[in-house]
Amino acid sequence: MSGKPAARVTDPTSCPMPGHGTNPIVSGSPDVLFDGLAAARHNDQSACGAAIVGGVSATVFINGRNAAVQSSTGDHGSIIVGGSGSVIIGDTVTAAPVSAVSAMPNTAAVVAALLPPAPSAPQAAALTGAPAVAALTPTIPAAVSNPLVAAAKILDDFQAAPIKERVFNDPAHPMGTPRDPFEKSKIHEQIEARLAKAQGGSLKRFHPISAYPDQKETSLCGPATFFYALLMDRPDLYAKAITELWETGETTIGQLHIKPSHGACNPKNFSHGAEGDRIWAIDWITLASLRDSENILFAYDEPDDMFSGITLPAGLRKWFKQAGAEILFDNTQFSSHINQNQLSELFQYIRPGTHVATLIGAGMLAANAGQMKNHWVTWEQPAKTLSGPITPATAPSDTISSSRIFSWGELLHQIPAGSTLQTILKYIYGGLVFSKIP
Repeated sequence: MSGKPAARVTDPTSCPMPGHGTNPIVSGSPDVLFDGLAAARHNDQSACGAAIVGGVSATVFINGRNAAVQSSTGDHGSIIVGGSGSVIIGDTVTAAPVSAVSAMPNTAAVVAALLPPAPSAPQAAALTGAPAVAALTPTIPAAVSNPLVAAAKILDDFQAAPIKERVFNDPAHPMGTPRDPFEKSKIHEQIEARLAKAQGGSLKRFHPISAYPDQKETSLCGPATFFYALLMDRPDLYAKAITELWETGETTIGQLHIKPSHGACNPKNFSHGAEGDRIWAIDWITLASLRDSENILFAYDEPDDMFSGITLPAGLRKWFKQAGAEILFDNTQFSSHINQNQLSELFQYIRPGTHVATLIGAGMLAANAGQMKNHWVTWEQPAKTLSGPITPATAPSDTISSSRIFSWGELLHQIPAGSTLQTILKYIYGGLVFSKIP
């Protein structure tokens, strides 16, 4: 196979302009889709405003414009670094035998099903940015009467099983050395403590691990958002995923198959010297494995790799959908932050039975982290001001007084004191609302 992966809307570009960094492609063909995503072409733009101007196909045209591919360049000096895993575009024409084709489906109906509804209505079901797999009927994970009891059984079986060849290894501290971070008893203790802390159980012994998935020094906030939901909804599937990945290097949650590369299973620069100082072993096993399984070209093989750990909205939609959840609402956007009406509408979905994942600039929670869209969080309680719940009529100058947000392994009010509604709006780029993972 020759050629390069086709570029599509939401594929990432890397821009050298100050403050731009990694940006998705935001415009594309109105009627040509690759993997359910609009095809990118010459002069289509990324979120930072860079137009695709170079490195495009010389022989493939879409709507009369040269098709863009991975490595096409933009007028900011940017480069497209992502692309389709199934559509390759080349400039070499090779003769091939032609055979009869079966009847084609109604193309207009297919395209209509993939296009989003009018912006004024809640965007449910199929979305333009959703991958083609979202149209499949999910394989619902088997229901259990008590997921916590099932999780405890999985842990007991894991502990009792004879130690065998495992998949994860720290080359700097390999199996059999005192600081081996993936040693079986350490994995068991971390899962046991995480489940007890997250689900309100009692700890058998003290352990410093956070109650919830923690990306720490990595860029794995997208996978953390997914595994936070799995931990809260199905602790048994959470424990099963970790133990299966540790033992065999792969696991399946509904239709979501996770199989990390050799590099992800043997990470470089895994710690500064103390256990869990860069990321806990069970968080690397889950978060890095999920992110790496989606990467076509770049292995996610060390905590320092900020680019390969990035998750776009399409990725989050895919993971939840394949795990059996439904997309209830979507108002994510790349061009600018959402407005007060949109935030108020998003907050209406925060209730038992939903997960409200939101794309923000991390500066909303941490000083000097910037306004650019670079972090995923989950709201458990909406932000409120001293005047009460946020509505379209709330004064933008009102001070935020409370919220409950999952981020960086914690679930609490993380918005800095003194922040106003007007302040936080500058950092919020919309959210995705999912049902619980069954």
